[in-house]
Amino acid sequence: MGGWKLLIDRAIAGIESSEWTFWTLVQGQRANVVVAKRANGRKYLKTTADGFEPNNLLALPRCP
Repeated sequence: MGGWKLLIDRAIAGIESSEWTFWTLVQGQRANVVVAKRANGRKYLKTTADGFEPNNLLALPRCP
């Protein structure tokens, strides 16, 4: 299966503009990827809580 890459800032913009929707699937449970904001105002991506550990995005394989 082929893969693709997307810069985080572009993914954030795509989610905020409703251009794209991303999600993970763990044991048949879907967790949507959403934009969150740190105390310093910097935006980042996270998934909605799904009860599975570790963090869905951090558990994904690293792109080459």
